[in-house]
Amino acid sequence: MDVGLVGRLASILPSPVLESDGKLDGAIDHRIIVCTLCRDIPTGFRSGEGLCADLRSRLAAHHEPALADGFTVEGVECMAGCARPLAVAFQAPGKASYLFGSIDAEADAGDLVRFARLYAALADGWCNSGQRPPRLAGKTLARIPGPAKLAGNSR
Repeated sequence: MDVGLVGRLASILPSPVLESDGKLDGAIDHRIIVCTLCRDIPTGFRSGEGLCADLRSRLAAHHEPALADGFTVEGVECMAGCARPLAVAFQAPGKASYLFGSIDAEADAGDLVRFARLYAALADGWCNSGQRPPRLAGKTLARIPGPAKLAGNSR
């Protein structure tokens, strides 16, 4: 993609911010995408659908209403993270995207919600491993820069 085009797109995409009341400004559609075909290594069960339901429930809980309004949780049949199942991605227009692998559906759900809170608060989605919740820090398979980061690297 043309770097100039990326810069122009970045300038017209809505800027994700948290309002003073802690709610998402509504301009961004944040997505959590969970692989539904991944099988847990110890059990062999597909836990993606269950994780989707758990994340939706946790986001809708009384203490996370701003997140529930700003995020959708979706299942997809494959994200090519088969070597490190269960794969979970975070995406929002204009932000860096993240792909996590080796997710334990039960043990990591709380840290996925904590990461959702962090991700929503980051204007460009960019954070380092030390900022991510502890259980996710070593499970990052990819961080894909958003348009603003790409535009800054033009040659």
